[in-house]
Parts: sequence; C-alpha cells; structure tokens
Amino acid sequence: MPNSKETGTDPDPVDDLKLSGSDSVALKDLLQKRLLECGWRKDIEEMIRHTIEERGVANLSRDQLAAEIVPHARALVPDVIKKEMLMRVRAALESSLPPEKN
Repeated sequence: MPNSKETGTDPDPVDDLKLSGSDSVALKDLLQKRLLECGWRKDIEEMIRHTIEERGVANLSRDQLAAEIVPHARALVPDVIKKEMLMRVRAALESSLPPEKN
C-alpha cells in the first residue's frame, strides 16, 4: 500500500511555508546591502550602460534589456552571497514552522 507521501493525501506543512512580511523585507534589504558592498550593483549598472550604448536606446525596450541583462546579473552574484542568503532564508522558514509533536 502506498504511503501518504506517494499519494499526496497527507498535507505536508513544509509545502505551505512562507516568509513573513518582516522576514521578507529584512532579507531583501540584506541582499541589497551585500550586493552593493561587493560591487555587483556597480557592475550591473555598467553592463546596462554598455548595452544601451551598443544597441541604442531607441532600439531597445525595457523587456529586451532585462532579457539580456538578467541572466548575466544572476550568474554574477557571488557564491558567498548566495550561500549566506540560502542559510538565512532556511533559518527564517524554520523559525516559522509549528513546533514538532512528540
């Protein structure tokens, strides 16, 4: 007989985890601070300027610019910042879990 995880009949509290509004804002602020400190933001601004100069502002929509820049910007986020944010998100989610029943 399949267990509840295989059938999906038993609700899993982990599936319903969401960050609180204050946690979300604090994590966003921390990420912005870390990206500014490491020079990532400056690098991305330079990349945007270069792309606009190269292609011309009249030939480039915001959506086209975002489609070109976002993949590069994500790849340039330092691993140390990704790891720190992952740890902090996990900690925030774990703190919102209901206490375990014994």
